[in-house]
Amino acid sequence: MPAKFYFSFADHWRGAPLAYWVHLPVADRPDCWQAPLPPCILHKGYAYLHVEFEKHELIFSSPAQLQHFIDVLSKTALPTTMHLSSLRDAPVGPNGHWLSRLPASLKTPRKRAKLVVAIRAVQAVVVSAELPHQFAWEKHLQQ
Repeated sequence: MPAKFYFSFADHWRGAPLAYWVHLPVADRPDCWQAPLPPCILHKGYAYLHVEFEKHELIFSSPAQLQHFIDVLSKTALPTTMHLSSLRDAPVGPNGHWLSRLPASLKTPRKRAKLVVAIRAVQAVVVSAELPHQFAWEKHLQQ
């Protein structure tokens, strides 16, 4: 059973903590992004996935952010935020990186392992192979 999760909608995809770090603009190609942007849903906006893990709520606005979160937290030794920030090639320092903002209680190796298992289970439910760049939010809306 995956962790408890739900969807909400917002006017823009950039509000999720990982958005700035995952979706990188392609040089000399306006409106082109490495890690495709999530689609805007007509009359709703952008789907935000909220995953509840213990007392924490993690928020993602695209499957690419979910995968990046899993990739980083799956590493035996966490990469430094200095290294991760340098990959963005922007003036935002390591203290503003999503990993530095993640609660310390979620960064221990044992807790990360549990968190990655929980997030992978959610990923299996909300990301389909047919449309891997958007969430399958329709069947998970709260009534």
